[in-house]
Amino acid sequence: MSTDDISVDSDVAFAFVDFANVDFGGGEDDKKYNNIASEQDDEQDDEHVDVLIVAKKADTLRKASRLKQQTFPGGQEPEEEHDHDPELFQSQCKRVENLVKWHELGIRPSLADTNNHAAHAGKDDDLFRASTDDLRKLLLRTMEAQDEVNRNLPPHPNTDHGRFLRVAPSTIEGAGNGLFTTAFIPKGTVVCHYSGYLHHYQSQKRLQNRAYVLKLQNGWPKHDRRNDGFVDALPCKSVLARFINDPRIEERCNVKFEHIKEPGIWHCPTFSTK
Repeated sequence: MSTDDISVDSDVAFAFVDFANVDFGGGEDDKKYNNIASEQDDEQDDEHVDVLIVAKKADTLRKASRLKQQTFPGGQEPEEEHDHDPELFQSQCKRVENLVKWHELGIRPSLADTNNHAAHAGKDDDLFRASTDDLRKLLLRTMEAQDEVNRNLPPHPNTDHGRFLRVAPSTIEGAGNGLFTTAFIPKGTVVCHYSGYLHHYQSQKRLQNRAYVLKLQNGWPKHDRRNDGFVDALPCKSVLARFINDPRIEERCNVKFEHIKEPGIWHCPTFSTK
């Protein structure tokens, strides 16, 4: 269950100016001057190059230091039992959506909108007060807001066949645990759902272990940002689909993932194929 890479293409403009008929001098006087000045300039140029190299190194070190200091929350703390608040959940999701647009597109949410005001009230006042956008702070805030969403997730979807599923050592060598059924499940039946912590593109990139991250395909074109949803089942031990392993021999596959072609769906059902 690997994720698709997302690439964002940007247009780069190149300008070409034709100087073929432009007179830049180059007469005898210029040549004499250039010969006289060249030896003196060589020493100055060497010093100038040394200064540039030192300045470049210092700038690189400063940038590296800032990046090192920029720490992000792990985002994979084990899921704990909680009471889901649906109204708060909608507001939290709205805040994440606004912050992501703000960070990626520079679109500040309007607090005149009552939904936006409720989503950001008392949480992002420092961002709204700032005259310029601090992209590092915005990026960190999108991740913190996403983690708040994951502490208030709705119950993970289940199926009638969940009671027949059990976790046991896998028959696939080196695969750890696997998922098994104690009863026959007909072909074409939803066995279980793959769900977990919700993530947008940037928040899933900071995860240390992305082995359980699944990119959802909700029906939008592949690289459409509205399709930009990921689920991480690693922290969610109750999600049995996380124990499904991928065999090296395709003929051994007995379930398949079928993404629901609707926006806003944060899980993926697995169907039996045999």
